[in-house]
Amino acid sequence: MSKDLSTAAAAAKSQPTMKDLVEAQLPAIERQLGGAMNSDAFVRAVLSEIGKSPDLMNADPKTLLGGVMLAAQLRLEIGSGLGEFYLTPRKDRGRQICLPIIGYQGMIKLALRSEYVLNVQAFLVREGDDFTYGGNSERGMFYDWTPKDFEESRPWIGVVATAKMRGGGTTWVYLTRTQVIDRRPSYWASTPWKTNEDEMVKKTAVRALAKFLPKSTDLGRALEADEAKVQHLKGVDEVQVTRLDDDAETFVVQEQDPMSRTPEEQAEDEANR
Repeated sequence: MSKDLSTAAAAAKSQPTMKDLVEAQLPAIERQLGGAMNSDAFVRAVLSEIGKSPDLMNADPKTLLGGVMLAAQLRLEIGSGLGEFYLTPRKDRGRQICLPIIGYQGMIKLALRSEYVLNVQAFLVREGDDFTYGGNSERGMFYDWTPKDFEESRPWIGVVATAKMRGGGTTWVYLTRTQVIDRRPSYWASTPWKTNEDEMVKKTAVRALAKFLPKSTDLGRALEADEAKVQHLKGVDEVQVTRLDDDAETFVVQEQDPMSRTPEEQAEDEANR
């Protein structure tokens, strides 16, 4: 019996579950969060999201861990109900991967980390609304919007994102429905675009607005890595990610091998031998 248990334990150690891999990252997650969020609660949220999806359970571990570490580095909450950061399963060349997608609330949260940005918001323009925009010498670029009502079932025809600056003034962009759809990823049906379209439309407008804003480091990093898959987990601290429709790039989101031990844990292991 003892031999059977030892064999089973050895097999479990050589084939760690996704839960094992995530929990092994706790020290690295704590370093990335830097006290801004509770690391135990963060990991519980991750495990809860994984538990809801068999596809995430079976995803390439490095793509899921890369997404988890990206969320930790950006200090965004993971959870489909929060709208900040999604761990999204999808097929890529026949294999299951995890695609990290930053939500509308997450994008706003990152934009507000700039000391120059006071407020960011977005709203949908719907059929029947009185909406005009243009520019003149007195008002500069302007838009006027009077919604027909606040009924969210009317089809949307465009989206506006605005940012109020601390030094005064407002920056805004307007995207038509066609412009938004053109920016939607080709694999949209397997992402939050399918279940949270309004939020993703607003996020698309905030992304377009971001190019005109003074960026925090986190916002710039997020714009580079959003909707990018982890291509290769390289050694200690480097993850290579590939935007599914673009070329590969390198992005640092990982601080240690998935199952590595902290120095304190290693010392404890030696003491117990």
